[in-house]
Amino acid sequence: MDKQILAKYIRLSLDDTQSDSMSIEHQRLILDKYILDSELDGPVQEFVDNGFTGTNFERPGVQELLELVREGKIGAILVKDFSRFGRDAIETGYFIERVFPLYRVRFISASDHFDSFDYNGDTGGMEVAFKLLMSEYYSKDLSKKISSAKREKARRGEAVTKNCAFGYMLDENRKMAIDPDAAETVRVIFDMYAGRKSIADIEKRLYDERRPTPAAWKKHRWKTAKTEEFRCVWQKSVILSILYDEQYICTYIAGKTRTTGVGSANRAANAKEDWIRIPNHHPAIISQELFDVVQEKLRVRGEPHRKRGLGTAQRYAAVTSPLKGKVVCGHCGHTMRLSCTKNAAFHCWFTRSAADAGCHKLRVLGGELEAIVSEVIFRQAAVILNRNDELSRVPASRSSKGEAVCDLWLNELQNRKQQLYENLVLGTTTPEEYKAQKAAIDIEIGHQQQVHDAICVQNEKSAPSAATVKAARAALDTEMLSQELVDMLIEKILIFPGGRVEIVWKVSGFAYGMPDPVQNSFVAT
Repeated sequence: MDKQILAKYIRLSLDDTQSDSMSIEHQRLILDKYILDSELDGPVQEFVDNGFTGTNFERPGVQELLELVREGKIGAILVKDFSRFGRDAIETGYFIERVFPLYRVRFISASDHFDSFDYNGDTGGMEVAFKLLMSEYYSKDLSKKISSAKREKARRGEAVTKNCAFGYMLDENRKMAIDPDAAETVRVIFDMYAGRKSIADIEKRLYDERRPTPAAWKKHRWKTAKTEEFRCVWQKSVILSILYDEQYICTYIAGKTRTTGVGSANRAANAKEDWIRIPNHHPAIISQELFDVVQEKLRVRGEPHRKRGLGTAQRYAAVTSPLKGKVVCGHCGHTMRLSCTKNAAFHCWFTRSAADAGCHKLRVLGGELEAIVSEVIFRQAAVILNRNDELSRVPASRSSKGEAVCDLWLNELQNRKQQLYENLVLGTTTPEEYKAQKAAIDIEIGHQQQVHDAICVQNEKSAPSAATVKAARAALDTEMLSQELVDMLIEKILIFPGGRVEIVWKVSGFAYGMPDPVQNSFVAT
């Protein structure tokens, strides 16, 4: 059997870079010395998260490490101190007390002189618990100080991030200066909208002229773009956000959003009265007169249903589908929207302005797609339950014959081993004979155990799991395609040009025995 891995986990957040004692090289040196001085044995593998906060565990390095823990490949985890593994006292304690002991993983914190082997999987009492709480308090306190410092810098009109509003860039003095190419795109958007052009017209022109979107421009500037495909596809929400932005008339705006929690990547909007505004802060891209004309048009456009008593969205406000949010374009990977019309359909809105895109104007009627998905679910449920009934009728002597033979043989080998030990105690067998015969029996036991495990795995694969059978019964008990059933069974539904549908299941057993993805299920237009 392969030796289990000794995992060195190293983490460095952006705030730790100011301290040499927290550097990756320093942590690596401490862990290497600990391994060298200790009796730990096994292959060493290093996991590094550089630039990630310790307040949550959504880090690539720690997720890779935990996946290997679940696979039983990790024997010990070594960190410089508790805060490197995590600054959340409850979650870090949960891993040390519950998860790692369950998988027989040894947790070692070198600087804290902590080894879970000495505490039988416990966190080590009040001293260690206090250290975990102090690490969490440090993160919260530091987060508040950083947020306060950034807000104070924003009040002084200083740049708090490396990114500016689309159309601007930071010069060598970190002052906002006009970015000529991006600024030209901003002017085109304002001029067209002021000239009574629709958002769809603006989208089409920007795509035809291959003008990058703000997100694509930022990736191009920082050289982080992985693909050039669709980088010029503009969305209505992006264009409207530019048209509403006062920064193009030299008003600096900051503090629009805030983090929802320490270490969280999610942000929430601040009230407009809490925004930081500084007039005449930087050069203007468009004139005040043009901006006022556009704002008036936006205001009039926003007045609800001037020309008719009830609009389409209101007439069909109740239109919905249990598949809403699950339908994804298989070509561009974006979620397809459900239209609020009499014949509601899922549309690929992302490429509506890209006439040369493979999924341009791709659509499928909601009712038609529901019928397809419903038929597949009920058909698969029937197959699963029939198969489960067939297996349940197979006699135990037939269904587990190989497993039973292995069990008998393993018992026989264990009895031989016990008899051999008794002979050693009685003196009828010499120690040399005992060692040789015991080694031979152990080899045979190991071989039979492997055969037994292989048979068990095969039996598990051949029979539907309890979760699969339960889901199949729930599907057949449901008379219609409900939201609950869809949420339980389906991860997403991929729609491809040409009329192909693929279902990604949450319950893996539903994919068993499925034919190729449904072909010609709808007419893609």
